[in-house]
Amino acid sequence: MASIKKRNGKWSVRVSFYDEFGKRHFKNKDGFLRKRDAEQWANELERAKFDKSLGRIDPATTFYNYYAEWLKTYKFGKVARITEQEYRYTLRQIKEFLGQIKMVSMTRTRYQRFLNDFTYGTEKQRQKRHLSDSEVYHSKTSVEKLHGHIHAAVIDAVADGLIKSDFCLHAELGGNKGKDARLKFLDAHDMFTLANEVNQNIRLTSTGKSMIYTGLLTGMRVAEVSALTWPDIDWEQKTISVNKSWDYSYGQQFKRTKTESSIRTISVTDDLLNHLHQLKKLQQDHQLDNPDKLVFLNNRGRIPSPGACDALLKKYHTTLGIKRISFHGLRHTHASYLLYSGVKMEYISKRLGHKNSSITRNVYAHLIQEDQEQEDELTLSALSKFK
Repeated sequence: MASIKKRNGKWSVRVSFYDEFGKRHFKNKDGFLRKRDAEQWANELERAKFDKSLGRIDPATTFYNYYAEWLKTYKFGKVARITEQEYRYTLRQIKEFLGQIKMVSMTRTRYQRFLNDFTYGTEKQRQKRHLSDSEVYHSKTSVEKLHGHIHAAVIDAVADGLIKSDFCLHAELGGNKGKDARLKFLDAHDMFTLANEVNQNIRLTSTGKSMIYTGLLTGMRVAEVSALTWPDIDWEQKTISVNKSWDYSYGQQFKRTKTESSIRTISVTDDLLNHLHQLKKLQQDHQLDNPDKLVFLNNRGRIPSPGACDALLKKYHTTLGIKRISFHGLRHTHASYLLYSGVKMEYISKRLGHKNSSITRNVYAHLIQEDQEQEDELTLSALSKFK
């Protein structure tokens, strides 16, 4: 039972409770100007006593503060710096749209409104893009990532008994579809055109071309291509080992691969091996200072940045008349070409470094649908021969 008293013109509250070990504790708060405010604070503590959360989380703790502490405990210092920045972005969105909402006051409805507000965007964001009332600001991918970050923290809060239920459960995730996945890769004709262009005039002054050629024929991520070293290439077995990636954002150095499943060995063609062999010979002939044995180190002792590679692809879009894509589009091109060539999904998944084939299926669902439509036509054509 709460004790509410008036002292020196202000109200004070005292509530007793027992922790999980049976030890008695007291919570006190002074300085309430109105008795109503004191009673409200006391009622929240009494409710916390009922649902057993008192003593584990302060009812006054905001969701923002809980999430900030959760990040310090479970994420910061344990994930890549770029991933840490993504979590910090989520933290800023919680502050922007939820403000001082208390952890114990979060409900499914309140959380859904938060997601809706984030999806729609702030007035400043909307004005910048000149969006109509019916258009949303954020992509579905951005909403899903934000939700995933928050849901992980809420699941832990439930598991720890800090709150009674998972208020993220069954949330509706909106957002625009973003760029059509079919626009992110080259068709076979454009793929061959690009490959032919970047597989000639191999030079140390333009190792970005060699990076593009490698990405096109392996499906590797740009950070994986950048981190390749000569020992990663097995000239006899005709394979490339992917075991690290390159940190462009912090320090220009090696870092871990994106996931454990990203560590893999890729079979490669003789054409790619010949290309890389010529590049290695150029490095040796020029006695390039390359202590880390980096494959794509240029004559200035640098690895071309993703932006530089994208600029080169933009140039080829103009000069070769091919579709404009980013370096990551080379990865989509590689996988799409293999799918159209009849290569099994499970093999493509391992080649790309996906954790399982379901991820690959989700990414390339539109291609699977197109392939199914073609198979439907072939099936109906075959069956129509029966009279």
